[in-house]
Amino acid sequence: MGSKKRGHYCIGCGDYLPNEKFSGKGHRKHLCKECKRKEITVSSESTSEYDRKLYLLSQGIRNCMLVYMQNEGFFLFEYQRSRYMISDDLNSKIYVYQENSEQKFIVSEALQKGEILMEVLYKKYEETMENGHVLDYEDGVEEEYLEISKKRRQFLGVIVAIQQVM
Repeated sequence: MGSKKRGHYCIGCGDYLPNEKFSGKGHRKHLCKECKRKEITVSSESTSEYDRKLYLLSQGIRNCMLVYMQNEGFFLFEYQRSRYMISDDLNSKIYVYQENSEQKFIVSEALQKGEILMEVLYKKYEETMENGHVLDYEDGVEEEYLEISKKRRQFLGVIVAIQQVM
């Protein structure tokens, strides 16, 4: 498992910082104590736009699941009825799964890596770990023996396609 960014994103300095670097209101404003002290101002329009996009992405990304195969791990999620995959360290490109195509995985054009998307993915990754939606997939495991919720069974095709690529 790779390293993941912990803490919170500050729009003033553009870094992920530990939660201790934010005051109570700083989390909501996305400003660390240092930037707040320096009176770095971010227009309220951009903050509200950021919050709106953060909320919409957070609501749109669902049914997340971690899958570990041999030496690699993958973070699978659904967004706007499409299934996506990224490495479990969240550093690779985001791939979309195409069920009825020869090439099963292509680089996603709909979801481009950016600050807002990465903040949501880190949050969803942590929630997925906490909720135990993790699957250690081995060769030859029958579908009926996999303990996956009905919502996440849609990823079985993705898992099989990943196995075939590896």
